[in-house]
Amino acid sequence: MTDAQEISHEERHRALVERLAANLKPVRPLWRVRARLGLWLLLQVAVLGWVASHTPNDFMRKLESARYLLEVVLFAGTAILAAVIALRSAIPGRPVRIGELGGILVLLLAGSGLVMTQPVRTAYPLSEFVSVGLGCAMWTCLLAAAPWFALWWAVKRGAPMRAWAAGLAVGAAAALFSFAWMRIRCPNDERLHLLIWHLLPVLLIAALSALAGTLWLRFRPRATGPG
Repeated sequence: MTDAQEISHEERHRALVERLAANLKPVRPLWRVRARLGLWLLLQVAVLGWVASHTPNDFMRKLESARYLLEVVLFAGTAILAAVIALRSAIPGRPVRIGELGGILVLLLAGSGLVMTQPVRTAYPLSEFVSVGLGCAMWTCLLAAAPWFALWWAVKRGAPMRAWAAGLAVGAAAALFSFAWMRIRCPNDERLHLLIWHLLPVLLIAALSALAGTLWLRFRPRATGPG
């Protein structure tokens, strides 16, 4: 190799390094998972406060039932677990493990089992079933909206490695909390109503969030840090 070729190679290398360095931008490290989770839970508390003050449901009396209380606590607890998994997924190098998603599924099945113990209303006019149910489905989505966007933003700031799994965890966290709050808001305890108009929207939100994750969370992250 001639001296001229060596100089040309060094110049190209220097130019490449300078170009890469010019594109570097400072980033803010992620907050700790517990800090981000705490802020998100404050938002959920605000949602709960609004629900509790705008409901015809006598939920305080129902909370005396161990089954009803366990159902609400189980779905809310599963939502917190999903939120922790979602926030951890934003930490660079910490992908969502399939076993973690399996834990959410197991708890979801346990909560669904409690719903299945609710009575079935046999004399239920179809028009009433649909009209009341559509309202509950709408409220399930509305109560999940702000928490979903907030958690999505927190995860999007990081570097999720399994985008679909991160999106699924985000959707599950927001939707499962919404299910718990709807058990407080809605006075209807009929099994089919809960399964179709409460639980089915939860599954739909989680699925759509997973799909959104594959489309958006896989793009270049805007911040990194130890979480």
